[in-house]
Amino acid sequence: MNRLLMLALLATLLSGCASLAASSAWKDRPVGELIDFFGVPRRVMVVPDEDLVVLRYVRDSSYVTREAAGTYTGPQNGQLVHAEYWEDVQHSGSCEIDVFINRARLVQKVRTKGRCAAIEMAPQTRSVSG
Repeated sequence: MNRLLMLALLATLLSGCASLAASSAWKDRPVGELIDFFGVPRRVMVVPDEDLVVLRYVRDSSYVTREAAGTYTGPQNGQLVHAEYWEDVQHSGSCEIDVFINRARLVQKVRTKGRCAAIEMAPQTRSVSG
């Protein structure tokens, strides 16, 4: 039970870290750069009381792990044996990315929900030319 609770807490923290890192990386960048990076959003929403437009992106974050599927302990060819059986297990998941755009068409903030730790969300760093 404690192990399950710790995994849930870790997943929540990683999702929060992904959201914070993406938000700081995209802050005040033009919406055109965002669309070049993520593509066309799945949904466009309006938040009138905050004067923002929200672009929603959804990414698949499924993964496969090799897990113990079963064991056998018993006689085999006159000897006592212990065997473990392994198989690939598919874990489905998705990442929802909400990007808030202000009236100046600049990214205000990014909020993520779901399994987002494995999704690339940060743009290339800007080079400063002088």
